[in-house]
Amino acid sequence: MGTVVAVEEIGRGAPLVLIHGLATTRRIWATVAPELARTRRVVMLDVPGFGESPPAGAGFELEAVAARIAGVLGDQAPFDLVGHSLGGGLALTLAARHPESVERLVLVAPAGLTALPSAASTLLAAISEPLLAARRRLVGLSQSPRGRRLLLGLAVADAAELSPAQARLIIEASATARRASAALATITRAELRPLLADVRAPLGLIWGTADRTVPARSAELVRAARPDVELVLVPQAGHLPMIERPEVFRDAVEDLLRRLPT
Repeated sequence: MGTVVAVEEIGRGAPLVLIHGLATTRRIWATVAPELARTRRVVMLDVPGFGESPPAGAGFELEAVAARIAGVLGDQAPFDLVGHSLGGGLALTLAARHPESVERLVLVAPAGLTALPSAASTLLAAISEPLLAARRRLVGLSQSPRGRRLLLGLAVADAAELSPAQARLIIEASATARRASAALATITRAELRPLLADVRAPLGLIWGTADRTVPARSAELVRAARPDVELVLVPQAGHLPMIERPEVFRDAVEDLLRRLPT
């Protein structure tokens, strides 16, 4: 049998699992993982249907994908869990359905808290893969600040501040996104707020103040369901704070894990 979920570990200590977002891979954590691994065993994985992990079924069902991840990480449990965007929705689902696995939960600009209208969800899913492919074809534009802003204007606060290498990392990661359309359809139709009350784990939130993909005001939806949530805002960051402000993001993760009880 081939790889069920591609997993990479660095460092030693208590496990800290990182789940990436839509149309990317575990490489999204490359800048922050070595620093986090100074005191932790950092476990990065490719979500099924992305990167080197084969899909979990014909489409993309949050509970099926979360169950596969929980099964693969069973010998690591209980672990602290960080999920970004789509990975935040997966992390929330995993923590609610597999409470024995998660010690503390940190969501980074989580997607799926409220559903989009059906027509909007269908349209986004239909155009997502052609748009990602077009962006990959234009990746050469990432050499200039103006080109980076054109290609990544919705993803980050100011793409001109990224290096060409960082921009290429974000853009080219989508080449292995075999379930981008299905995952986008699922997460934009999801209503995951009720799961917040089901999660036993202490909860933290990280959000970029300039996030245009999942705006930081959505944190109030989480606070309404979980008044105990700890929130850290990353200034001058958009939807990818781990790349845009890696030092601030790393400090935010470590700060939340110090503040959240076990």
